[in-house]
Amino acid sequence: MPRIHWLEAHPSAAGTALRAALEQWDFEILDGPGSGTLVVVAEHPDLRLIPPEGTEILWWVQRGDPEQVSAVLSARPGWVLLQDRPLEAAREALIHLRQRDLGSEGWLRQMMHLATLDELLRLALSRAIRLSQARGGAIWLRREDLFYQKAGDGAFPEAPLPRQVAAELVRRGEAFLLAPSEQLGILRLLEPKEGPEIFLRDFEDMAPLLLNAWRLEESRALSFRDDLTVAQNRRCLEAELPEAVRSSAAKAEALALLFIDVDDLKRVNTQYGHPAGSLLLETVARTAQRLCRAHDRLYRYGGDEFCILMPGTTTQGARKLGERLLQVLRDHPLELGGERLTVSLSAGVAAYPENANGANPLLEQADRALLRAKQQGKGRVVVAGG
Repeated sequence: MPRIHWLEAHPSAAGTALRAALEQWDFEILDGPGSGTLVVVAEHPDLRLIPPEGTEILWWVQRGDPEQVSAVLSARPGWVLLQDRPLEAAREALIHLRQRDLGSEGWLRQMMHLATLDELLRLALSRAIRLSQARGGAIWLRREDLFYQKAGDGAFPEAPLPRQVAAELVRRGEAFLLAPSEQLGILRLLEPKEGPEIFLRDFEDMAPLLLNAWRLEESRALSFRDDLTVAQNRRCLEAELPEAVRSSAAKAEALALLFIDVDDLKRVNTQYGHPAGSLLLETVARTAQRLCRAHDRLYRYGGDEFCILMPGTTTQGARKLGERLLQVLRDHPLELGGERLTVSLSAGVAAYPENANGANPLLEQADRALLRAKQQGKGRVVVAGG
């Protein structure tokens, strides 16, 4: 009869059900920590619950984020299962633990499939840094011919890497290719003391999970892309604006929103046809994208409306961008059937926390400023509260 120890830190119906199932499966259950395998029933993985005794732990938890999972499994070998999993999964996990099977069929597949791509990358990077005893590191993911840093601790500049530069870093042994069959990305470590065989094993186990998360994010990005222009769509703004406000609040920095309306688009459609109107929208979007900084985000909000989200920017910084965009478009009239059409925009500016204390109020304040710009004669930028 297999023997296990039982520690129920946070009693729950799921914990009671698991204990009854284990007894039915002929496990001998000993209350309290001891030598051998320990089952911990808790709200989440917690380092403070790990006793001095025991060789491995099965965590039966209500919830758990990747950082918590990484912390407890680095301190003591084991397995993490959420309490909404079938009870049979816990039985299989205990069998794996007794067989010391902690590899790709272990905690990664049982827990990490719940994580987002960013969470997976942060966890993988932190483990690589710890296992290699490096001073820091970063992970870049490929998008077309560039590699963009997606996780890092400041050890390396965040600038995108051309594909040939990334390949040269890998060739010199200064970077390591992730999921080589897909060339998903590269890992760089600052002054690692241990060889790659120590930390690359985790990436081999995680490769299918990383690829699935990456493909999901790519498909999500496609669903957030405007069908006509280079901008993201309104659905994307509605998803990203609250997150951007939370991030700005955490960093105690400003976040500006520039709300743009293309003046007289209806007249252009009527006079020159809808293809001309589409060309006008594409021109505005391409010009705005070119003037934006790398971390600014451009969205097409509606038929003739665009939004630019500008982290770390006040209303004055956003106003300057709006005026610059308006001037560039005025200086480069659109060629339509032998005629030159002067492009005009109206724009409203608002910023968190200067004008609003949340995502929806920020959007409303920028929209009201835009309405004032239209009422004052179009072709201008108006700041909220001004």
